[in-house]
Amino acid sequence: MTVNSLSFLIFFSIMVLIYYLPAVRKYQWVVLLIASYLFYMAAGIKSVIYILAATVTTYFTARSAGKLCEEKRGFLQQENNQACDVKAYKEQNKKRRNRVVLCEVIINIGILVMVKYMNFFIDNLNLVADKISPLHLNNVSLIVPLGISYYTLQSIGYVIDVSKGKAAWEKNFFKTALFITYFPQITQGPIGRFKHLSKQLFASREFSYHNLSYGCQRLLWGFFKKTVIADRIKPLTDTIFLNYHEYSGFTILLGLMYFSIQVYADFSGYMDIIGGCSDILGIRVAENFKRPFFSKSLAEYWRRWHITLGEWFRDYLFYPLSLSKKATSFGRKGRKILPVRIAKLLPSVYALSIVWFATGFWHDASWRYILWGVCNGMIIISSTCFEDDYKRLKKVFHIKDESKAWQVFCMCRTFLLVSLLKVFSAAVSTVDSLQMIKKIITGLSPRLTYALCFPEMKKSHLVYILFGLCIFFVISYLQEKHEVRDLLSKKPFIVRWLLYSILLFSILSFGVLTTDMPGGFEYAQY
Repeated sequence: MTVNSLSFLIFFSIMVLIYYLPAVRKYQWVVLLIASYLFYMAAGIKSVIYILAATVTTYFTARSAGKLCEEKRGFLQQENNQACDVKAYKEQNKKRRNRVVLCEVIINIGILVMVKYMNFFIDNLNLVADKISPLHLNNVSLIVPLGISYYTLQSIGYVIDVSKGKAAWEKNFFKTALFITYFPQITQGPIGRFKHLSKQLFASREFSYHNLSYGCQRLLWGFFKKTVIADRIKPLTDTIFLNYHEYSGFTILLGLMYFSIQVYADFSGYMDIIGGCSDILGIRVAENFKRPFFSKSLAEYWRRWHITLGEWFRDYLFYPLSLSKKATSFGRKGRKILPVRIAKLLPSVYALSIVWFATGFWHDASWRYILWGVCNGMIIISSTCFEDDYKRLKKVFHIKDESKAWQVFCMCRTFLLVSLLKVFSAAVSTVDSLQMIKKIITGLSPRLTYALCFPEMKKSHLVYILFGLCIFFVISYLQEKHEVRDLLSKKPFIVRWLLYSILLFSILSFGVLTTDMPGGFEYAQY
């Protein structure tokens, strides 16, 4: 049951009616918990075992970490503590909290590795074993539970926050379960923080027409992006990438640009749909996108794309790694052989290298995604190391950052770079991605014929896509400066409903619709 399906809309509508019944107001969080498990079970009963294991582990590790934090606060409030005792106690307490966090990480990452990455390791071990021995391991047939990559990170982040005193541990097991399984965001995120999400999930609230109006507007916008843009472009990109050997490097490059737009419309469309659902419930989930195609550099793009994933890796991996003893050691050794400005960056370079490898591997158990992560990391690291040289070069050519022409150039350059990097996720395999790169490099001879630019696409479908992209660009441009829903609320009733009608008519007339819209979303596979 995907969130763009008719069955989900019926399920959600019934749940909202129950949610706002006066008799259940004090137990709205229970309604959400039941709905979350019903939604999750619709994806397969077996998956529930894994999410229950994650919930149990998270509850008890957070409980242990929370009690250790409370114990520490109580000890520090005692007036008769000696300075040396305080220092020794803090160190001991920190070690115990770290062991608790390590337990959470080992169990939950262990489950994730077992169900998602086991066959990747087996395949690579077999490749090595074939050269040195007749040993051959068989692949493991395990179901990959819905949303495991997302709720695993969310659970670990929660326990880390509790261990550091940044979040209070939840004493109610079932409320912890709701935080982990909240159904709108379990499939593709966003990756929630307990401090932000818990108060909203557990609060009681009355029905609000404002929330209903804003939520439906966002739902409508999400369905527009998904059905009119993403699902219309998908057949075009599938045609190019599944038959890339039949096309020139120029067509493949265009296909990567189309794919960039498709994935963004698809993923951000999902976020708007679940954001709209949450708005109707009076819950504000974290924003996951901020118009990434307006970015002027790859680093900025990643601050605007999948924001909660980037923030998770920043807070729970990058900062600890860059401040670690090993990173500091790299910096000290680097000063002996490298220029000071480069040596200062070594701790960040060390941390970024691991973060981007992990980001690629998180997306999928394949070498093509590892290569994708490494390439992103190399570009961002290079930009960081040569930032001063880049600034001097701009001065030489009298380029001003505030120049509109320069900003547009930077946006186009970033979009092209992002699209080229999409070759790893667009291809079916690592070999295919490398073959496509080769074709782009050796066969980039632009020929502007309709058949080469839009292979096997009907012209009417192209018109629908262009229409959708025009509206998409205008709304995105307005969103850079304003909250569009606030702007709409100030318009006359007739104007508002005229715009809603145009959007709804576009979805029904130009969108890819079926009885149950089973196509799903691109990022659900991660």
